[in-house]
Amino acid sequence: MDIKKNRLKLFTKFTLLYILLLLVLVIILSKVIDVSNETLIASFVIMVVCYGATFAFIKTELFKPLVELSKITEKLSAQKEYTEDLDSEISEVNEILSELVNYRDEKSKSIYIYNINSLLIDVANRLSNDLQTAKKFKVNRNEFLGNVTHELRTPIFAIQLSIETLLDGAINDKAVNEDFLNRALAQTYRMKDLVNDLISIAKIETGMKMSKRYFRINDLIKETIDDLQTIAKKKNITIEFDPGSSNGVNVFGDAERLKQVMINLIDNSIKYTNAEGVIKVATDMKPKEVTISVQDNGLGIPKEDLPRIFERFYRVDKTRSRDVGGSGLGLSIVKHILEVHNTSIKVESEENKGTKFEFNLVR
Repeated sequence: MDIKKNRLKLFTKFTLLYILLLLVLVIILSKVIDVSNETLIASFVIMVVCYGATFAFIKTELFKPLVELSKITEKLSAQKEYTEDLDSEISEVNEILSELVNYRDEKSKSIYIYNINSLLIDVANRLSNDLQTAKKFKVNRNEFLGNVTHELRTPIFAIQLSIETLLDGAINDKAVNEDFLNRALAQTYRMKDLVNDLISIAKIETGMKMSKRYFRINDLIKETIDDLQTIAKKKNITIEFDPGSSNGVNVFGDAERLKQVMINLIDNSIKYTNAEGVIKVATDMKPKEVTISVQDNGLGIPKEDLPRIFERFYRVDKTRSRDVGGSGLGLSIVKHILEVHNTSIKVESEENKGTKFEFNLVR
């Protein structure tokens, strides 16, 4: 409606201006130059014809394309800010985008209309991309909520079952009451780990500030290995550390968060390495970086699962993973922490032969 009003105003202004010029020309011809009536009439007719031709040209080359473009893009302005039916919204925007592209390629004769059309295509493209991103986030959100619910339901059910069994009389049986209490306690630890990991990943994803400084990476690795030796010894797993030529070398980063990375990687190797296995942790100094690797001779990861192991709650073997415990968020946390440090983690693995994780830190 506003476009039509503006169009009317512009044509009105154009007509008034043309009439004014016509009057000025008539006055000049009749009063100043004093031409004959025939010449005056001829000049008047020529001016009217020029007006009509100019009017038709502007209408055809400017206003008609703009009106047609406005009709195509009316659907864009009608898009809702939020809708559950994202597939329908994406389809509608893509249809509009297709119409705009066809109009630009087939009907945009003026360079100005062509440029305006191209700008509208850019807007439609951005809207389509935003809707695609919203759809992806929606799917991830629903999958994430489903995974969290499932991961919490399992320990809650186990704790509930243990307590109900104790209340049904097992509490008076010394042979079994301690066993059920230990089971319930183990599940509370599992819930605690899950909640802590959820808090960690939420903080990292929302832009938690890192306390970066220079520190000795080998000291941090030795400390981490010492912390995990007790768990490794329960499975008779040996953890070897090869500092290479990087002894005493400092790296730049958040030591606390990078220790979390090492704990997750080494603990993961312990879980998926059979008894009597070996885990090798190594550092290798490069001109501007230090490469840290964690390698085991454990169960390995199937090739088809490698691209997804850093997804939240993704488990290569769900039954096996739940048997060894863990929240399913460890590798996702590792990935996010390293991304904040402007680096990435690489993984190589072969089933029944082992897995190797590797990343670099600036020194």
